[in-house]
Amino acid sequence: MEGLVAKRYAKALFEVAKDKGLLDQVEQDLQLIVKISRETEDFMTFLRNPQISGNVKKDIIDSAFKNNISEIAQNLFYQLIDRNRVEVLEEILYHYVKLANEVRGIVDVVAITATPLDDATTEKIAKSFSDKMGKKVRLKNSVDPTILGGMVIRIGDRIYDGSINTKLQVIKRSLTASRV
Repeated sequence: MEGLVAKRYAKALFEVAKDKGLLDQVEQDLQLIVKISRETEDFMTFLRNPQISGNVKKDIIDSAFKNNISEIAQNLFYQLIDRNRVEVLEEILYHYVKLANEVRGIVDVVAITATPLDDATTEKIAKSFSDKMGKKVRLKNSVDPTILGGMVIRIGDRIYDGSINTKLQVIKRSLTASRV
């Protein structure tokens, strides 16, 4: 149910931002709000607290984000507070970015590696995917030492796993299966 709610908010937000020519600005605003909510556990606890009035929450939002987010993002935040839906903010961002990227011709790609990629490698991977997909690629590198080596690529809901950890798991399963 929350997924559907988040999609509806994202679609409405997207339409308003697109009409006003603020797709990038609203995306940055949402990313800022989500980043702060992830990093500050008390912030989300405060926003979810039913004993604190919506007006008090909005006053805090005003002082915390004053002149740092667009009116469109601020109005969305107010709507979520009024309807006790702040927990769907991250999901709204996800769906909003998908819609905005379709219009921009951009694909977000996450490259998960055991160690950080240098800039040259990041550019090379982004160009390779861009050439294959015929779209501009925004590549984000995420580090996960548990993959041991290689790379896991995530494009939307698709995952391409070329990690050493997965290859070792496959070998282990095949060796175990051949013993039985």
